[in-house]
Order: sequence, then structure tokens, then C-alpha cells
Amino acid sequence: LMIRRPPRSTPLYSSAASDVYKRQLERTSPSVVNIWTIKKWKGWQEQSNKFGFKKWRQVVKTGFFPNGSGVVIQENLIVTNFHVIRDAFNQNQELLLENHRGETEVAQILGFDLEADIAVLGVIKSLSLKPFKIRKNIDEIDVGESVIAIGNPQGLGQSFSKGIVSAINRTFKDKKGNFIQTDASINPGNSGGALIDDRGRLIGMINFIESTSGGNQGLNFAIPVDTVIEVFNTITKE
Repeated sequence: LMIRRPPRSTPLYSSAASDVYKRQLERTSPSVVNIWTIKKWKGWQEQSNKFGFKKWRQVVKTGFFPNGSGVVIQENLIVTNFHVIRDAFNQNQELLLENHRGETEVAQILGFDLEADIAVLGVIKSLSLKPFKIRKNIDEIDVGESVIAIGNPQGLGQSFSKGIVSAINRTFKDKKGNFIQTDASINPGNSGGALIDDRGRLIGMINFIESTSGGNQGLNFAIPVDTVIEVFNTITKE
């Protein structure tokens, strides 16, 4: 069996296209945040006294746990999925936002829409963030368009994955509205992150995956940006 290879003079990948994506990612990185929960719990800690005798005492421990991602819509205002911050809301836990530089700041929940699974967060103190450019002609999105998903999968930090729009106007019996389907790799932690087009404009907010394994299987869904903006405007005006 003979494998046919392209001539050496033929590039396998377009460097021009690669440069375009690189510039877009540099521009959009400041528009996505990682969301963490500050949790406190009681635990046991071993201590020794001056005589070397060891004993256990109960202490309050603090830890940071990854929740998901969020997108910057206006200065210091972020949208995410409500399910990303549900536990923090129900248990009155503090939320921490991390930008692309690794800088962090505490955030507060300004409001949410349970049916739409959208929440709005406000940064208590200023953080270096950049609002997304929004795609206006959202109805003109075509199947096959190139897209990039940006988020914080598994709490590993901001990551990018490329794919296409697999389908539009997907509906589900247990969910409100319609969804954009993409094959861009999405895993737990990407929820609330951005789905952008090939010009770096926000077209959707990553919402959920359909999977038998709990990980990416190419069936990934985002809330269209026009729905996100509609809910955002309603919450911020209240």
C-alpha cells in the first residue's frame, strides 16, 4: 500500500488562516472568565504541642472549586448559566472570577432566569475585562460555519476548541427556547463559556452537552446570543 503525500511545496495548513485565529483568540481572551466557588468546611488537623504530643483539632478549611465559565457583556457585567452558580446561590457561597491573566475578584449574583438557565454576575471591584462584540445577524448563521468554544473545562484554565455549527434551532422538551449545536469540543466546566464565529463575535453561550460518558461526544449546545442579550437586558433593568 502506497501512501500519497502532498508535495513539500504544498502547505498542510494555511499560515494566514492560523494567524487570523491567533489574533481573534488574543482579542477574545479578555472577554471570558473562569468562575470559582470559595467553599468553607470543617475538618480535622493534626497538631503537636511543645512536648511533642500530637492531637487532632477541628478547624475551618477554605478551598477553591471550579464551577464553569462566563462571558463579559458589559464592563464588569458577566453572564453565565444559572446551573453554574446554583449551588453557590443556594448555599450562600462566595463566587470568584478569574480573567485571562489569572487575576481574580469576588463577584455577586445580580439576578437570574431559571427557565432560560441564565444568570448575571457583577464584579465587586474592577477587573481587567473586555466586553464581547456581539453578532447582530444571528438569524443568518449557517450550518457548517466555523466556530470556536472558549471556556474552563475541568477547571484547567481557559481553553479554546474549534469546530463548526452542526445544526441550528434545536429544541428540547425539558428546555426553554432553541439552541445552536456544535461539534467544537466541550466538557464540564465549559458551561457558561463563549461560542464565537470566525470573526470573533459572540454567537452563543455554551449551555450543555448530550453525552453517555459525561464528556465530549460532539453533541454540544449553546444558547443563541440574542436570547442571552434579551435576558441580560431584562435582569439589569430590574
